[in-house]
Amino acid sequence: MSAHEPASAPATGRVFYGWFVVAVLCFISILDGGFAYIFSAFLKPLASEFGWTRAEISAGFSLYMVAAGLALPFWGRLADRKGARMVFLWSALIDGTALLALSGMGSLPVFYALYLLLGVGLGGIGPATVGKVVCEWFVARRGLAMGVALAGSAAGGLVLLPLAGLLIGALGWSAAYRGLAAVALAGMVPLVWLLVTDTPGEKGLAPLDHGDRPERATAEIDDPTPEPGGHTLREALWTSTFWSLGAAFCLGSMAGFAVTTHLVAFLQDAGLSLESASTIAGLTLGVSAGGRLLIGWVSERVGHPHGLLGVCLIMQAAGVALLLGADAFGLWTVAAFALLFGLGFGGLVVLYPLSVGHDFGLRAFGAIAAVLGTIGLTFGGAVGPVVAGLVYDGTGSYFWAFVLCIALLLASAPVAFVTSEAALPMREVEAPVAPAQAAG
Repeated sequence: MSAHEPASAPATGRVFYGWFVVAVLCFISILDGGFAYIFSAFLKPLASEFGWTRAEISAGFSLYMVAAGLALPFWGRLADRKGARMVFLWSALIDGTALLALSGMGSLPVFYALYLLLGVGLGGIGPATVGKVVCEWFVARRGLAMGVALAGSAAGGLVLLPLAGLLIGALGWSAAYRGLAAVALAGMVPLVWLLVTDTPGEKGLAPLDHGDRPERATAEIDDPTPEPGGHTLREALWTSTFWSLGAAFCLGSMAGFAVTTHLVAFLQDAGLSLESASTIAGLTLGVSAGGRLLIGWVSERVGHPHGLLGVCLIMQAAGVALLLGADAFGLWTVAAFALLFGLGFGGLVVLYPLSVGHDFGLRAFGAIAAVLGTIGLTFGGAVGPVVAGLVYDGTGSYFWAFVLCIALLLASAPVAFVTSEAALPMREVEAPVAPAQAAG
């Protein structure tokens, strides 16, 4: 076969390689995403060990989110230029190093510095870079593939949060950090190195098409992945869609991360053991994983992610309201909270990269998703937990902190509902000029 001859189609029934890539992305998201949610299990043990207030410890998570947000544009641009695979490898190494160093820390400034480093690693394995790879591999079934890939980070909470609680209870917080460091280095690096491929063109394939068939690439081998369409970062920043989405994601993540960060401590204050509270919080994140799958699947049929985002924000608000009434109505309200909040929070996460792909295309997906993530998810995720900690320290209760979370979620839902779709750049909507017109 010549260098410019299209590759032949694979045998009928062969599994599309993109699904293997999605499986690896899901697994590394389980590990990396789980590191974001284990913070809740360490909150009270660190307070008991060092005498730090909950606001002081929560500030570590806020710095973690700030670092992730500041690193996002760098990781996004690197993914656009060099591929997400390189980003994943560096992020895994940074995660493992930071977790190992946390096992030996003994002061608040060192705790803050290491969570800043851990946040840098988090920024590299998240919806922006994972979403870029999924969008490259899938046209059809993109919502489902995105849901599967990003379900991993919530499933990481389901797996790693109870594991962290058990390790802390049996061996102490220091050994728990060491165990998690080993998981990061041994679990992520080999899989990314061996199995992740940035684009289908590198395998001689095209993205899964609208006929739901894994087609071989028909472009020339010298250029198997032509320049994708869509907005540049500069063009996206000039649209009202970008800023409306930023506001909705910011308010929603501010409330969502405040609840997830303080959930274990809230349940412990209600009388549960650390192991039981960690398990309930982990189950909530497990439902969130299911929410990413469900909302990803629904998005393929709805076709307009903004309204779906508004529904997810309202579901989270209803869940938190039920949680505040758990003392009066019993355990079933905790289960209802886990269902509603988990589904809504999972939808918030998966709709972030899906909205970027839907509204702005793939031309600068990494850069646009990174900046939107910094403005929306990261800023909100940094502010929410520390504000909730301050409210607790001032009142001795999480009641008013969670009431504030409900208000933020209800305020963000209308913003999502009224967000319009971004107009295509002018270069893509201009009619082609006929040869006779050009000559004239």
